[in-house]
Amino acid sequence: MTTPPKDKLASLPSHCVRPLAPFTPDALERWAATSGQRYVEVDLAGSSSKKAVLQAIGRALGFPKWYGANLDALYDCLTDLPERGEVRAWLIVLRHLPGAPVLDDEQRARLLDVFRDAAEAFADAGIGLRVLYAP
Repeated sequence: MTTPPKDKLASLPSHCVRPLAPFTPDALERWAATSGQRYVEVDLAGSSSKKAVLQAIGRALGFPKWYGANLDALYDCLTDLPERGEVRAWLIVLRHLPGAPVLDDEQRARLLDVFRDAAEAFADAGIGLRVLYAP
């Protein structure tokens, strides 16, 4: 897969949840490093349940011990991220996001909706949140 040109990366909206293609994690990580964004890659390969998916996200993002690995707690912890330092934008890549039977279509949509809702809260705080995902 070829790396998209830098202008394609720069045109990525500052608040979005979308499929990873045509971007590659390596290109995104380099772009994040040169543009002052915090890059977090979450590898969900091997996640055998919805709870395991949520736990992996929590570990990768350094959520506190009280994180309950449910959608409400995910939203609460995501919206606390802007308070964790001087980061002007977050770029989160969810790799190997499972489908059925781990996450059925509705569960997967609800998970991504939590990230979309959090992106709105980030926008209110003036901080970018880009979430890209791939199966």
